[in-house]
Amino acid sequence: MQVACHHCGSVLYRKHGKSRGTQRYLCKSCGRTFLSSGPRFSRSVKEQAIQMYRNNVGIRKIALFLGASPPSVLDWIRKAGADLSERLSDLAASVKKDVPDVIEMDEIYTFIKKNGNE
Repeated sequence: MQVACHHCGSVLYRKHGKSRGTQRYLCKSCGRTFLSSGPRFSRSVKEQAIQMYRNNVGIRKIALFLGASPPSVLDWIRKAGADLSERLSDLAASVKKDVPDVIEMDEIYTFIKKNGNE
């Protein structure tokens, strides 16, 4: 079984003791330790939490339904928001490149009703 660092994805590591019966590793690339077990919650559970949040379910209720802690759920939501913000800014930058700098308009008529007090 090939284990990779959960922080940087490197496969350069060494054994670094045990924690509650689970093998710990020390990453040679980033210097951080990690367990041989994978992440506690799958991607689908995190997506379900975000979907529940979008449907106005509270953080504590989401945590209760999914068996996670409220700070974990809040971290998932904040990370999803940051990812969405980054994608939107990239999209906005690409749209701005396609918009012309000068726009010419002809025959624009406007009607302004004057107030009786003036």
